[in-house]
Amino acid sequence: MIPQSKKPLNNEEDIICKLPNELLTKILSLLPESDANRTRILSKRWKSLYALLPNVHLVMPFCWSFEQANKFHDFVDQTLAIRGNMAVEKFFLYCSKNCDYGRVYDLICAVVRCKVRVIELRFPADRYRVKFCWDLFKTCNTLVELTLKGEFVLDVPGDNLLFPFLKKLDLVSIVYACDQSATNLISGCPVLEELFVERQVIGRSDYLQRLNICSASLKRLRLSFAMCVSGDYEVVIDAPKLEYVNVLDVMLTYYYLTKPLCLNEAHIKIQATSDSESVTQFVTSISSVKILTLTDSTLMALCYIPDMPVFPNLVKFAIGNYNVLWGWSTLPRLLENMPNLEHITFLHGLLPFPHTQHSFDMRWNPPVEVPTCLRLKMKEIIIKNRETITQEEFTLLKYLLKQCKNLEILIINAHKIDHKRRDRLLNFPRGSNVCCIKLV
Repeated sequence: MIPQSKKPLNNEEDIICKLPNELLTKILSLLPESDANRTRILSKRWKSLYALLPNVHLVMPFCWSFEQANKFHDFVDQTLAIRGNMAVEKFFLYCSKNCDYGRVYDLICAVVRCKVRVIELRFPADRYRVKFCWDLFKTCNTLVELTLKGEFVLDVPGDNLLFPFLKKLDLVSIVYACDQSATNLISGCPVLEELFVERQVIGRSDYLQRLNICSASLKRLRLSFAMCVSGDYEVVIDAPKLEYVNVLDVMLTYYYLTKPLCLNEAHIKIQATSDSESVTQFVTSISSVKILTLTDSTLMALCYIPDMPVFPNLVKFAIGNYNVLWGWSTLPRLLENMPNLEHITFLHGLLPFPHTQHSFDMRWNPPVEVPTCLRLKMKEIIIKNRETITQEEFTLLKYLLKQCKNLEILIINAHKIDHKRRDRLLNFPRGSNVCCIKLV
């Protein structure tokens, strides 16, 4: 017999549903978006609770007809009606084919009035120019992050002020009405601190020939030009407060800086242009950087110039593939121009092709004068993306271990190294008494 205090609850009794809306919405807001969305099917009350969450996430299913699209728009209107004038923390809207741009415009206007802080909009690829409530954005003192995605045409007016308090702007796969649209959008954000531009328009142009990044407040810049039609493009950077730059570019883009930058961190992966002049000027203009990543093509352009720039503040350096033609011959020269370097990472091993077992003539002739950073500063060397260690790599590793007087750790990704090669490496003479070798 079950004690009185242990009697099971009545099946019709729902303790959770008796909790106040404020507590339930707090619980739902802690769940992943997909899990919180599933609670809408439990009952009418749960459907209303989902509409009251601080983050509004709306994904339009693929619609074959305008009638199907209108059902989605009706659902969106019902959701906003339940919320009333409640503030929106984050608003996500993903539209698909046959969406009604007029109703979408009204929706964006309604959300802006709800003191929204973060907006992410994605529209399908079509010929339409999505209408934005530019005048209403000017009065929004809460919006701090905006993301626009999709191959739709963005036409931005030439007003001086569009987003008075926007700090972060992401532009992904956008088609621009003209170069001036991108310029107007960036310059219309007077307190912008972070900008991300991704060009990924496959099969047709995004009509952007010159990207002019002019911002007196910008601190972080990321550019990704990985998949786009070929052509000659230009990027002009006029951002005196810039601290961080990350560029991934496989297109033939020419970069121009109005003045040298005092960066803290830069990651440059640029496909070198035919004359390499633009790449070398760009890297030279950021020579005050403290943390730097350079890939093989960028390194090639840099090493070809007679007067390689000096990086006096650089303490952490990550290096991409070495070109098989010039091998390690430029490494001493590169390190000599980094006198305070403490950490170096070889992202793809020490050879041009990290997983090959073939022999290469890496043209390694130890310099008569050991680079300053090796003698006095180097603390950590990391070699990634390797399976074992080849004879050629042993040559350079032996030199580094002997000449780095303050080296603390050497980490090598060599999980297939045999015992003989492992023992040989561990027995190399070390210039530092505290140096530890770690194979992972």
